[in-house]
Amino acid sequence: MVWVTLKKAAKYLFRRPYTRMVPKSEPPFKTDHTRGRHILDLNKCTGCSLCKMVCPANAIDMEHIEVEEGKYPQNKKKIFPRIDLHKCTYCGLCVEYCPFSALSMTDVTGFELFTTDKSTTLKHPQELAVPPESKYRVTITKAMFLGVLQNPQVKPAGKGGSHG
Repeated sequence: MVWVTLKKAAKYLFRRPYTRMVPKSEPPFKTDHTRGRHILDLNKCTGCSLCKMVCPANAIDMEHIEVEEGKYPQNKKKIFPRIDLHKCTYCGLCVEYCPFSALSMTDVTGFELFTTDKSTTLKHPQELAVPPESKYRVTITKAMFLGVLQNPQVKPAGKGGSHG
């Protein structure tokens, strides 16, 4: 066992490391379902706090914002989600469970979100309402989750099947 380990170590000792040089030589790797920075539609958010309740990383808390009377009539308390991107795991549960489709996710990740100042990772509702400055695509929405639920890939087993 020791010889096998030493042989593998010697094999990779003189090879160059496999590291993607983002963004110098390659753009960040993104797919059609890359989960990144959130966008909040203040006109749809009712302040129900469901996004906060389902967040496994406790990255979301609710913040009261001062707005003129009658601006967001659907949100009587005027509380909206504030997301700490430093804590966020980008799981998408907040988007999936939002009953009013107020949250969505973009493909803005990695290098675009990099910062040396940790205090800038806390995104207030007004900041989340403004789309990212860089080129982006909305990749995760409530409608996407509903489509998955309405058209499941796995068909349920028929009645009377054996349960081995």
